[in-house]
Amino acid sequence: MRALVRGIHHKLGIVLPANNSVLEPELWPRLPVNVALHTARILVRGDLTPQTIEAMEAQIGRAVDELVATGVDLIVYADLVTTFIMRDGWNRERSSEIERSTGLPCISAWTAMERALSAIGARRIGVGGPYPTTIHTRAVAYFRKVGFDVVADATLDLLSVRAVPEVSRESVIALAGSIAGPQADAIVLLATDLPTFDAIEAIETSIGRPVLSCNQTILWAMLVHRGLAIAGPGRLFEHARREVVR
Repeated sequence: MRALVRGIHHKLGIVLPANNSVLEPELWPRLPVNVALHTARILVRGDLTPQTIEAMEAQIGRAVDELVATGVDLIVYADLVTTFIMRDGWNRERSSEIERSTGLPCISAWTAMERALSAIGARRIGVGGPYPTTIHTRAVAYFRKVGFDVVADATLDLLSVRAVPEVSRESVIALAGSIAGPQADAIVLLATDLPTFDAIEAIETSIGRPVLSCNQTILWAMLVHRGLAIAGPGRLFEHARREVVR
């Protein structure tokens, strides 16, 4: 154990909703051996509603302080739905505030997704996720507001935050298939607590286009930011490796 600790050269810090039991197990096996992942959790009480998310967001400062105390090199705010619920400009303001107060770079789940879509050149997208319909509608509207053409969308309409990590691989594949019309450049799967890593490549093989999920794009954005070896599921990582070779 002592040798492993001495070999750590990158410490990645993640602010994570307390109900999320998916992101860490999906990311751990994909991290290079010299990388450590540290999380600080923010409590989620009740079902997935705007009020629940606003109460959760108020805890970010405490979680960031805990990560700074751990000595991390980078902070990731790993919750996408907050961007859709909070006021206009919240994502940029909160990320900038974290950077100013800590002196560390900050990546949000939205930042990672937006950068990944730009990297693969996708503007026309199918958007799917587990959110309740009222929140899913906000998500679709947000993508459109920032310039993406949402050509298809669907939601599992789950109100309970505890239900999302239990979504099966088959349900994720079916959700993606329902929004995979020929006009879409890529499929976007929302929510950092939706399990996707074991489904992405099967979906891409079936539809012949890239699939981007929250945890996948967070992993990609962290590795790219730290200049680390690119390894992960799906065409996003294939694209990144080709860019590195160039």
